[in-house]
Amino acid sequence: MLSMIIWVVALAGSISGVCLTVALGWHSAHILATAFVTLALVASAVNDHRSAELAGGTQYSLAAIAARYMGLMWAWSTLSAYVVYAFILDWPHWVTVVVAMFVACVLCLFMAIVLDREAISDTPDSGTSMLVRVLVKSQFALGAILFGALVAYRRQPDIAIEEAQQWVAINLAICTAVGLMTLTGYLILQEYRQSADADVAST
Repeated sequence: MLSMIIWVVALAGSISGVCLTVALGWHSAHILATAFVTLALVASAVNDHRSAELAGGTQYSLAAIAARYMGLMWAWSTLSAYVVYAFILDWPHWVTVVVAMFVACVLCLFMAIVLDREAISDTPDSGTSMLVRVLVKSQFALGAILFGALVAYRRQPDIAIEEAQQWVAINLAICTAVGLMTLTGYLILQEYRQSADADVAST
């Protein structure tokens, strides 16, 4: 219960801080604050993943942790974008962006629930392992594509991003993409390391 309260307070506080930078027009401060929150979520995810691994967690429980944090990243971006565009800035396409982020959030959290159930099941579905790999690699690919596309978009000199009011959505999407790439990249490296250790042990 205490951890849940801490998470809610941290979520509300971080969104309030980010919205304050938007209201004051502090563009650089906004992306720095967004990046800080995203990387804090990544660090927390890696720490929880390593702790569960050392405690002997199953592949399903470990994957559930990763999926849950991916969902939290999308949830934080969704709520931040909603608050900013519903109450501070005016951008005609913000609903589409918020809905897309919300769908990504729901998919990740749904996958986390499925994996949690598999972790406590007496007869886990072997096909879920394939879904885990698809989730991780697809999130990594999505993050890479999103990051590359948005960075290229920001570098176009003829697009007045700040005047068009979409700069907040772009900052949120870029930071979320970096967070997803960092977390999923760590998971992919962990999978390769475990495979290499298993090959060494079998020889």
